[in-house]
Amino acid sequence: MIKTGICDRSREGEQRAGGCIASSLGQPGQKRREAYMNQRQMEILEILQRDGKASVRALARRFRVNAMTIRRDLAALEETGRVARTHGGAMLARTGVVEFAFAEKARRNIEQKRAIAAEIARLVPPGSTVSLDTGTTTLEIARAIAGIPGLTVLTSSLAIASALYARENVNLVLLGGTVRKNSPDLSGPLTEENLRRFRVSLAILGADGASPDGAFTLDESVARVSRAMIAGAEKTILALDSSKFAAAAFVKFAEWSEIGAVVTDAGAPPSVRGWLEKKVRKTIYAKP
Repeated sequence: MIKTGICDRSREGEQRAGGCIASSLGQPGQKRREAYMNQRQMEILEILQRDGKASVRALARRFRVNAMTIRRDLAALEETGRVARTHGGAMLARTGVVEFAFAEKARRNIEQKRAIAAEIARLVPPGSTVSLDTGTTTLEIARAIAGIPGLTVLTSSLAIASALYARENVNLVLLGGTVRKNSPDLSGPLTEENLRRFRVSLAILGADGASPDGAFTLDESVARVSRAMIAGAEKTILALDSSKFAAAAFVKFAEWSEIGAVVTDAGAPPSVRGWLEKKVRKTIYAKP
């Protein structure tokens, strides 16, 4: 079941997504079209993802087919929204660039993220109300907790909404707001206002960086959403793989006193574990 915080189901809602899943993620029509892509078309898409653009002539040579066949392939790929045809060739469309960047980030440290997600799933009892912020780690957490009975999930992430919307046991609340450029999530005053209407048992947040000073993110609008989630939760869990302890980030969204538990992977070095265990009440090191 899916609910939205002020859902605008008009065409305008696809851009000013007041709770509607954006067309670039989780769109049923897109999935149907992708199901009919042949092997050559899939390989063309991979080439465009790798190189950004390609000419009809080069693709025809690469696949040993005529130019008309390649043009038909490019027309089919253009219908998916991932490819834009140009004079004499094609380039990756903005939608494709965003999805490719998100997918690349999702694959990074994937085993660690899945191990973290499995540990967090053990901390979520049936019937919980949970808020999940944006990010590839929280996406893995959403998948890990998806089978828990009686779950209510509030999220600002279009990717998480896409992963959970068909789950009958999940009452999904997609927060309204503005779709952030180059990222499949919602932020802004509407998102923050909607969050103030809810009280959840658990907020599960990711981070772009962490230090003895606190938890950080790269985007100020994401930081405001994260702060609002913390304010509306009885307990907050921070989920981040060990690479984030060496990462620099722009804006702090949480003090360690606001975090009830940290779940990271076993790759966290002793120097990090030393200060982390002093700052946080509970620390879990997940083993991939």
